[in-house]
Amino acid sequence: MSVSHQRILIIGGSSGMGFATAKRLVETGAEVFITGRDEAKLETAVAALDRKAVGVAADFTDPSSLQALMGRIGRLDHLVLAAAGPAAWGPFAQLPVDAVRNALNTKLLGYWQSLQAALPILRKDGSVIFMTGAASRVAMVGTAGLAAVNGGITQMAQTLAKELAPLRVNVVSPGLVDTPAYDGLPAEAKSGMFAGAAKGLPVGRTGLPDDIAQAVEMLISNSFATGVLLDIDGGARMPL
Repeated sequence: MSVSHQRILIIGGSSGMGFATAKRLVETGAEVFITGRDEAKLETAVAALDRKAVGVAADFTDPSSLQALMGRIGRLDHLVLAAAGPAAWGPFAQLPVDAVRNALNTKLLGYWQSLQAALPILRKDGSVIFMTGAASRVAMVGTAGLAAVNGGITQMAQTLAKELAPLRVNVVSPGLVDTPAYDGLPAEAKSGMFAGAAKGLPVGRTGLPDDIAQAVEMLISNSFATGVLLDIDGGARMPL
């Protein structure tokens, strides 16, 4: 199934993997809408896409904002949930419960509310992509909070693949990908972390946002794919 002329909304499309997905989809001729909470950042993203996408400022954690967003768009063929929020990093014994609660309220409940708001305008046999993360797929020290949030999203999505059928519901789980999420690290620490991770991967490198965008495009266009949990992680989960 070609995505050309399909109407696609990317929640969290103003940067990182969401932006890369928007870029790939507009190049295929899809009609793309992207959202973000920062209007200036959103405008910069739309300009970088040569204004081939429509930017709509919206808060995916706010039901009224989501209702206004869906009212403006009117109809959808596909929904991509790529927004992020505050990550609950840190050792379990020291991780404040408020940090976990905030992460759950933002990403998990934000995705939940976004899909609920989109259902009335979403094509019945269209598709939804949930973006999660490798922490819910690999046991890594210090990521129990991330695992709880993204694991909850994965299980929710796979249940919805049955409950909402024929709507197709799939999950993309990225490994370590070079996105603005890591720009807060000192340059030397970031390069060292990525170089070290690359050495342990069969592909010999860490991910790029377009690696994830390609996976999203494939799941949107493949009408036989639903209930899929797709790891795009350079082989990180391969058995030794």
